[in-house]
Amino acid sequence: MNNKQKRTLSITLASWGIVMIGSGLAMNASVHPIVQTSYSLDINHVKVNEAKTNEIVLKEITIEINNPLSVNVKDYLENVEQIDENTLKALKLDTSRVKVSEAGQYTYTITFKKKKYNGTVIVKEKALPNVELKLKEIKLELGKALPLPNETNNFDYSFYVENELTDEMKSNMELDITKVNTSVENEYGYDYYITYNGTKYQGKIIVYVPVPTYTVQQEQTTTTPTTSQEPTPEKHYCEKVNDLYYDKDGNTVSEKQFNESCNKTPSIPIIP
Repeated sequence: MNNKQKRTLSITLASWGIVMIGSGLAMNASVHPIVQTSYSLDINHVKVNEAKTNEIVLKEITIEINNPLSVNVKDYLENVEQIDENTLKALKLDTSRVKVSEAGQYTYTITFKKKKYNGTVIVKEKALPNVELKLKEIKLELGKALPLPNETNNFDYSFYVENELTDEMKSNMELDITKVNTSVENEYGYDYYITYNGTKYQGKIIVYVPVPTYTVQQEQTTTTPTTSQEPTPEKHYCEKVNDLYYDKDGNTVSEKQFNESCNKTPSIPIIP
């Protein structure tokens, strides 16, 4: 490459350098600085009432035996807060089929605009005293009958149970003597059972043959009364003995009585 060509190349490169520098300055002048701005969003929480509905959802009611049922229809609704007031006023409650005096499951009805909704009432037994029973070992003479509960008597179970029992406990006991045979002797005892509050208790009934008893009769001896060995005193009638006067009946009397009784003339003393 000759000198002329070298100069031409140098001038060209220099020109491109100037152009590039100018372009850079122009670009910087046209770009605006980025400003970071933070924005805050205020959120207002507004309580919105739930939409009211006419849908009827019933509860399953559980009560203890002999407790009263509520007559307020709202107590039977699962979604009472979602039902409008006019609908609530139009609801009709019917619990006539529920027997609160007997444990069991019953149906109640709520009517709205000729449409019936059925719910369930469960009447459960009253909670019983948590008592552990102690059954007696009973000794029964062969052929004797065992006392049994029935529908007409208020059986107290004291023949079988050592615990003191309330009427409520007695009415919730069940006796099982199906394995007991009172006509056959069993010195080891038959099993009998009483079920109370979900627990089955076991006892024993021993059937025995009574041992006969004999009475020894004593011989009776007849005793003859002995006669008195003392001499019978001698009786005196109308006599004077040892200066004593005896009347006609043998009694001791005065001399005057003696004379009157025995018709005696009193002796007249002789005067010399």
